[in-house]
Amino acid sequence: MILFLDFDGVLHGNEAGLELNVRNAVSLQSLTNEQRRFITCDGRLIVGENLFGHADRLAMALEPYPDVRIVITSTWRIHFELEALKAFLPAALADRVVGITPQVFSRDGVSQRLREIDLYFSRNNRVLEPWIALDDQDWLFFCGEGVAPYLILLDGKEGFTDAAAVVLRQRLREVDELE
Repeated sequence: MILFLDFDGVLHGNEAGLELNVRNAVSLQSLTNEQRRFITCDGRLIVGENLFGHADRLAMALEPYPDVRIVITSTWRIHFELEALKAFLPAALADRVVGITPQVFSRDGVSQRLREIDLYFSRNNRVLEPWIALDDQDWLFFCGEGVAPYLILLDGKEGFTDAAAVVLRQRLREVDELE
């Protein structure tokens, strides 16, 4: 089972992060080591309250399911290397991370995450295996029948709440029963 994981709107509210330009040396010197972890490859600093504030809740929800692996779909994957992305997560989640989805460009963005997931499976020579996505943007998952049934749609302002944890555990139980 693979869990495709967005960050903004899932592990923290989608308005939790603010990008600041920190390219000049004076700005960089004033940062703590903890703050430096949040500098993107193009010199922007992500700051905010409660960044990754729901990560521990997700780790607890996944605890009974040790075979669930995580693939990061967040746009953070464009700005940070995989090891840096894993470092933002608690060990219980970071140890499950097996990769990131490739970036797919489309004119309208519709179904973009769905296309990225398909491409992840094909590039990694994986037979399509069971998967679930946690995201706050349904339009990224449109398919012929509407929104992909594998999506657990979250309220981006709230992120991964206790109610979302219940839904995730229920979906994981259903998959376990099918296998």
